[in-house]
Amino acid sequence: MSRPRTTAGKRNVQQRKREKAQASQERRAARRLAGPQVDATPVEASEPELIDELARIHSAVETGAMAPEEFEQRRELIRLQLEQIERHGGS
Repeated sequence: MSRPRTTAGKRNVQQRKREKAQASQERRAARRLAGPQVDATPVEASEPELIDELARIHSAVETGAMAPEEFEQRRELIRLQLEQIERHGGS
């Protein structure tokens, strides 16, 4: 069992969560302002392959084999490819 966090530790964890959520909202807002992309992200795989890749990177970040920053970048790329597949009715 893990040791309970101090009050300051809890506050720091909550602050980091709020900052991460705020950054995420800002990125979404920036994408909305940029408007629709015209096939800016090339689709490199089919939808099932992309979902499998997403599962692999989730496992890698959970085991510590992948840095959280790399995970975020790869997840975003997969998300963009899945959106493009959805817009064009599949691959």
